[in-house]
Amino acid sequence: MSQPQPQIAFRSSDHLHQTTDGYIQRMARPDARPDPQTLETIMEVFVDEALSVFFLQPTELVGLSPRMQRVIQVSADTISKATGMVVKRAARKLELPQHRDAADYMDQMRLMVPGRDGEERWYVAFPVPEALAGQLERARDQAEGGDTVTAAATLAAALHEVTDIALHWYLEEPVRLLRFGPIMKKMAQVALETTRKATHGVIRRVFADMKGEQVVLSTRYMAGMVVRPEA
Repeated sequence: MSQPQPQIAFRSSDHLHQTTDGYIQRMARPDARPDPQTLETIMEVFVDEALSVFFLQPTELVGLSPRMQRVIQVSADTISKATGMVVKRAARKLELPQHRDAADYMDQMRLMVPGRDGEERWYVAFPVPEALAGQLERARDQAEGGDTVTAAATLAAALHEVTDIALHWYLEEPVRLLRFGPIMKKMAQVALETTRKATHGVIRRVFADMKGEQVVLSTRYMAGMVVRPEA
């Protein structure tokens, strides 16, 4: 039996998990009705948490300069605004079958990893190739071994690939599944390209400045997001 594909995963807040879980359960009922307000809430909270995990928390962890902190905050705000416009418009236009498709997709994108004492720990996750997961772990090993210059380059290359895969699962695939009309497709495409440009730009600029212990901390952080589900 082949091993399950590794995932990049971040822990859901209780608010995100409970709101999403309730929405998934309601959409599965025979008497389900469109629920644009809950869908909008889920997406807004998800975007905030994803931006925190991928942008803001690493910034705080490694202690970037005030100049770089401003660059990252502006990029996060740009992404939040671009995606927020799509979410608000889309949530109010979807019909019940699209809501059910959205619920099914949310169910596929979550992952439960039991804690040591058996409690449920819920994550938002997307699959990545084993080679990419290994690259993130190799960057950590290089940094911990003292070769932070090579580690920074290894991590930056991996993060460019992670970005493109994440955007596929977070934006491209939902747009495809929800069968947007031409206007919403155009809005989603603009949001996608805005997010792609901002994220790749942050990666290029941040790793040009990152040194020493900052590289160690950032490589550990990203390698820690790799989850290998049990077969």
